[in-house]
Amino acid sequence: MVLFPFFMPSDRPRDLRSGPLRIVYLLEDTPLFGGVKVILRQADELAGRGHDVKIVSPGARPGWYEPRAEFVRTTGLEPHEIPPADVTVASYWTTIEKALKGAGGEVVHYCQGFEGIYTHNEAEHSKIDAAYQTPVPAFAVSEHLAQMVRQRYGRPARVVPQPLESSWQSRWRWRPGRPARILVMSPLEIDWKGVETSLRALALLRERGLDFRAVRLSQWPLSDAERAILEPDEFHEHLPPTEVPALVRSCDLLLAASWEQEGFGLPVLEAMASGVPAIVSDISCFRDWTGNAAVRVPFDAPEAFANATERLLGSSRRWRRARRRGLRIARGFRADVAGAEAEAAMRWVASGEWRTEMRPEASIEP
Repeated sequence: MVLFPFFMPSDRPRDLRSGPLRIVYLLEDTPLFGGVKVILRQADELAGRGHDVKIVSPGARPGWYEPRAEFVRTTGLEPHEIPPADVTVASYWTTIEKALKGAGGEVVHYCQGFEGIYTHNEAEHSKIDAAYQTPVPAFAVSEHLAQMVRQRYGRPARVVPQPLESSWQSRWRWRPGRPARILVMSPLEIDWKGVETSLRALALLRERGLDFRAVRLSQWPLSDAERAILEPDEFHEHLPPTEVPALVRSCDLLLAASWEQEGFGLPVLEAMASGVPAIVSDISCFRDWTGNAAVRVPFDAPEAFANATERLLGSSRRWRRARRRGLRIARGFRADVAGAEAEAAMRWVASGEWRTEMRPEASIEP
């Protein structure tokens, strides 16, 4: 059990708009998923900027990532286990109440996707709605999420960009490979990732005689259900993050058929930073930030994904143009840029400035 002494504020007030901040991130667990990696990366960027940052979780210290920020393992996320902080970051809806019961300072909710529209947790939707009504500010990974928090729940929200590691780099390519390597990421079992649509698109392309290699990357093993849709040429399971950039760079195209539940779509950004064009679903998050760098098609239309794939791989000129546009987009998510944005957002919370944007009269939709 981790205990922290009662925090007694100094008689001399601190200027929270400058100088180091004490920041605590609450994580329910530490599995190898993009949402956890984003928290760890942001914590590291802020620690590198001179702030006192702690990651607090009952989960084990991640073996797949070595955080620079201090990692504190607890038995749970009980109030006495949460260190004092100027800002406590609730990283998932279940941690909002726990953050408020923790040791002092301001609380912010980091929204990486609206859990109230997922399919696997319908029994919890009313609890999620109640948690989102908690009057605390929010960080959001996409503008559509920030707008949802502001409009539906009347809470102030800021978009805080994803920090990209320096390992996400491109290599010069004049045209896609022959045969092209087409990458599909995420587990089939998480329905809203749209992996089934992408796999069915590849199956159509095989029927049409397109020469390509299907490359899969998933946190979970290859299942019989997936094999029944498409037998991949390569299947990479639970690959360490340090090895993923090289795999992505070796590919020529990414298919990402996520449903509207997707909060940002980090694999798409990572592919763009690697010089790999992407065909994505036409949903809110991708409209927010991909601009004209990604081809967007209906989320549930394998034939549309297949047609777009043939068109993009069939023209080196189009492929190079999509590649250049993606690299341009990715530059806006460099770690130094994202770190500065996160720092400014933390000061907005720590100073209490967010309260000037709170609209208590805002209606809460059911």
